[in-house]
Amino acid sequence: MLPDEIVSEILSPALKVPDDLFFDTSETSPFANFTPSTSAYLLVCKDWLRVATPLLYSVVVLRSKAQAMALASVLKANPEFGRFIKKLRVEGGYGPSMHAILKSAPNITDLFLSL
Repeated sequence: MLPDEIVSEILSPALKVPDDLFFDTSETSPFANFTPSTSAYLLVCKDWLRVATPLLYSVVVLRSKAQAMALASVLKANPEFGRFIKKLRVEGGYGPSMHAILKSAPNITDLFLSL
């Protein structure tokens, strides 16, 4: 079994959202096209789940009300996940779900809003 630090170094490139995409202000969102879910990495084994969860939640991009509601639900069930969120990109207005998300994520350093 590899140490967590090595697993993190291996998984980081696959789970990272590049800053240039996160802060992209193009008329069409760089996240508008379908991309395969990176959450599959969490299913490999318990060790990968433990290491990959903070990486997966470090940058969150919300593009729909359903995504905002799902994230709010996950954060309600797993409050510790909110601490992992460092960057939050919100492409729209999502009402009460956003209030719950922002309350649950005290470590946000970068907030990108596109309405």
